[in-house]
Amino acid sequence: MAVTTLTPGPHAHGRRGGRVLAPAVASCLAAAISLAACGSSGGDGSPAGTGAGASSAATAKTVHVGVLQLASATVIDQTVAAFEQELKTKLAPRPVSFDVKNAQGDQSLITSISRSFAQSDSDGVAVIGTPAVVALAQQTQEKPIFALAMGDPVGAKVAQSLDRPGKNVTGSVDYVDPAVLLQSIMKITPAPKRLGTIYDPSNQNMQVWIKALRAAVAKYPGVSVVESTISGAQDVPSAARSLTGRVDAELIGPDATVLAALPVVGSAAAGGRLPVYVVGGDATVAGILASIGPDYPTLGRLAADSAAKVLTGTPAAEVAFGQPSGVGFTVQKATMTKLGITLPADLLSAATVQ
Repeated sequence: MAVTTLTPGPHAHGRRGGRVLAPAVASCLAAAISLAACGSSGGDGSPAGTGAGASSAATAKTVHVGVLQLASATVIDQTVAAFEQELKTKLAPRPVSFDVKNAQGDQSLITSISRSFAQSDSDGVAVIGTPAVVALAQQTQEKPIFALAMGDPVGAKVAQSLDRPGKNVTGSVDYVDPAVLLQSIMKITPAPKRLGTIYDPSNQNMQVWIKALRAAVAKYPGVSVVESTISGAQDVPSAARSLTGRVDAELIGPDATVLAALPVVGSAAAGGRLPVYVVGGDATVAGILASIGPDYPTLGRLAADSAAKVLTGTPAAEVAFGQPSGVGFTVQKATMTKLGITLPADLLSAATVQ
């Protein structure tokens, strides 16, 4: 896997007196204390509440964590699985239970699930998908929220900074400046002149990302961005088809709703013989040429590190978001061959080819 240093994200930034007892009273009191101690000792001879039995009981208390997924996709499932496994490891020997709910890209479900988790007795809630994080943060300002691979927590107003969130949301971020992605894409032959993308404009993370993409593309003379927007999962098929004939290539950003429908995007692109690059998505999906971005299971583990600190006593407001240290480039050989795409030697040697 190629590793590239990331450009920072948009906000990477007195003593009490006593009485003397008469000897007789003191003697009786000592005897009473002795009997009480014997009657309340633990099975290992230690006082009740402080022995091995009590310690075991304390550590055995189950930690209850809710999990809210915006949608279903391989990369999302892998991120959540990595979070759950790492959190169980971090909190061992305490058992951890997970209550997983999936909104399937439905805004009404996001709202109702968020309300349910906010009112639950869970110790914290892990959330993947910016709209879902924002929805839950609007429902509760007390319960810890662990954002998995969120793009811009500060811009979404759920955190004051990445280093010191200042609120009840922490976790990990996945922001990669599109300029970093274009450095690789524009090396590939043939280089695109019209770069298409699909996204939900109500997603605050994508608002930031699209603005950065436009700025990055503007630095390449003769290259333009063609945008196709959606309002939900149901719009992805038509949005994908609409790009055929209008673009030379597609770059799909970190929009969970679109990534969940990646097979549809890949199918439409294959019909139009368009190379598709996805940010951190699944490069094995038919029709997808390459995945460029951070390793999402790693982001799941980074979020678990933050969650473990909160669940063991540190306020979420004081726990920094975990950030990726580099990006990887994964290429699907079958798609590369079908499209006649040529990768430069330096990029090919550093890439993972599947």
